[in-house]
Amino acid sequence: MTTPAPLLYPTPTPSALKLHYINTPLSALPAPAAILDLAIIRRNCALMLTTTHTLGLGFRAHVKTHKTTELAKLQVDDAGGGAVKLVASTVGEIENLLPWLLECVGQGREVNILYGLPLTPSSLPRLSALARILGPGTIGLFIDHPTHITLLDTLPASAWPGPIPVWLTIDTGYHREGVPPSSPQLAAIAHALATSTRARLAGLYTHMGHSYAVSSPSEALEAFCAELTGLQQGALAFLKITAAAHATTPKITLSLGASPTATAVQNLLLDPTPPQTQKYTSLLARITSTLARITSTFALELHAGVYPVLDMQQLATRARPTASSATLAGQPPHQHQHQQTLLSYADLALRILVEVASLYPDRGAQPEALIAAGSIALGREPCKSYPGWGVVSPWTEGATQSEQSGGKELRNSSPSHYDPSGTRTGWIVGRVSQEHGVLTWEGPTASTAADNGGGMRELAVGEKLLVWPNHACIAGVNFGWYFVVDSDLDGVGGEVVRDVWVRGRGW
Repeated sequence: MTTPAPLLYPTPTPSALKLHYINTPLSALPAPAAILDLAIIRRNCALMLTTTHTLGLGFRAHVKTHKTTELAKLQVDDAGGGAVKLVASTVGEIENLLPWLLECVGQGREVNILYGLPLTPSSLPRLSALARILGPGTIGLFIDHPTHITLLDTLPASAWPGPIPVWLTIDTGYHREGVPPSSPQLAAIAHALATSTRARLAGLYTHMGHSYAVSSPSEALEAFCAELTGLQQGALAFLKITAAAHATTPKITLSLGASPTATAVQNLLLDPTPPQTQKYTSLLARITSTLARITSTFALELHAGVYPVLDMQQLATRARPTASSATLAGQPPHQHQHQQTLLSYADLALRILVEVASLYPDRGAQPEALIAAGSIALGREPCKSYPGWGVVSPWTEGATQSEQSGGKELRNSSPSHYDPSGTRTGWIVGRVSQEHGVLTWEGPTASTAADNGGGMRELAVGEKLLVWPNHACIAGVNFGWYFVVDSDLDGVGGEVVRDVWVRGRGW
């Protein structure tokens, strides 16, 4: 017998955490802590749903970044009562969502969750239990080897209700999971599936993780187009082997995406001002034509996970516009006049609260400071746009009672923050070890005309700071819950805890 993750990783109850922390100022929280801004999350989720709806595409939300029921609800517009299409990287993520998923099933909503790794024998009993609880067609499994089909055929009829939906993973160049479109392995999988007594093909899936290397909207769209074409080639090759009629109803689904490519499609809906180059205009036309051709044969959906909170890695891709996001909730993007500019810090919803443990103004070429938060709070993944593991935001602790209601006074008149595409002046997390993070000051320390006389931002021992991490998925791993603020509600930057969201834990 296998044990569900919630039994192995107990955490404080949400009600106890809320009772203790709601209305607490950020400066009074224990550090390190993970802080989410609900206002930004709402805008990012609305933008993705509006974009896919306007383009006539489906959308499947990945929950691995946050592992919370609350954010999953925002990803699928739970208030709208529509379909719940998700992908999870661990069985535990699905188990932790189970109470909400059961509510959705009870409401008659479509529930469809993919387990996002190729099937393993040890995961099958827990996945089977979830399928029995939620009902036929609710849990889909990844396959990319004929042994996966053989494994499913050994299941007793009572173990899994109805046919088992399987998704063939196609490798479009990332070389993680998946079979290349030209691989002879496709034939072996097709034969196993054709003779299977339990499995049925529900779709094909690919993840273009190497799209994180892009550095502009056009590069991101080129990557999206390559991903789209590669997945179509894999689907046609596989269906040709099986001699399947892929024009049947319902259509076989093609699912593609990573946050850079999925968010890049928002460029398709922007008003083309300022005037774009002929090359870029041709690219948009080529993608639109490809989408129309593929959707005439297949159902097409995008999937992505980190887009609700974003991070420094996403900022570095420059894959989506920025000035528009605050105005898009509930309205199609093409109704607004937007410039196609770079993603900004204003779209990053996750910050890590840290505390200054010591100061070293003269031990190196530039001033340094120590924070009591290293790789286990921030992650160890580098970011291509700057030489660090996090950027200290301009947030500054207040020292007045107005902080209780969301107000604050800035201790520095104009606190600096590092901008990889701008001045490159400010505090960054320049080095990390396990529990230690070393802040390094980048840029000139003396006052200049460009910074309006601000000079270097002085820090104090015991001061709390908010850091934008490189990779939101990894930065959240060692936190049991998120403290949630709402900068729309507060009106001055989200200074007070409004909610606490418990993360699911375990495999």
